[in-house]
Amino acid sequence: MLYVARHGETDWNKKGIISGRSDIALSKIGYHQATLLAEEVANLDAPITRIIHSPLNRAEETARIVSEANHLPMSVDERLIELDYGDYDGKSDELAGYQKIRTQFAVRYPNGESLMDVYARIVPLLAELEQDAENTYLLVCHNSVIRAIKNYFEPLENEKVFNYRTPNAKLIGFEWRKALSNIKSA
Repeated sequence: MLYVARHGETDWNKKGIISGRSDIALSKIGYHQATLLAEEVANLDAPITRIIHSPLNRAEETARIVSEANHLPMSVDERLIELDYGDYDGKSDELAGYQKIRTQFAVRYPNGESLMDVYARIVPLLAELEQDAENTYLLVCHNSVIRAIKNYFEPLENEKVFNYRTPNAKLIGFEWRKALSNIKSA
């Protein structure tokens, strides 16, 4: 079993500002959400044994709260960093140029990367974790990274990939067998 969770809310999330690689802190609501996530993790039937998080502060803080509340080891993995939105980082998510590129799997943001780039760096990490049957992982990361992970486990049509949004601090579980059967049948 693999669990993923998006970091808690930031002020930029609430305002609709693109926060790709900008290292934005959690808001008060985000800290509260992380505490609720820690409680949810404590009540899982299949307990998490390790947490891996993005290097960005909002994900690290969310992971730290869950880790401390549940006495779980945590580590950072650079591959979990949010998509690089390039020139759109720090700008409104309603900009027409951003919205147009957002629906293109392989088109890179100016001076940034594409969702395909994120997928390419996430798949090797998932393959590594899948080989470690002794641990149940929680990956604390970002919306675009979770879209790539969801597509790995549950291949989606393009429109569904780009419309998929993960609420802040929502815990999502995936079964490894599903990923294996999807790869074998492809």
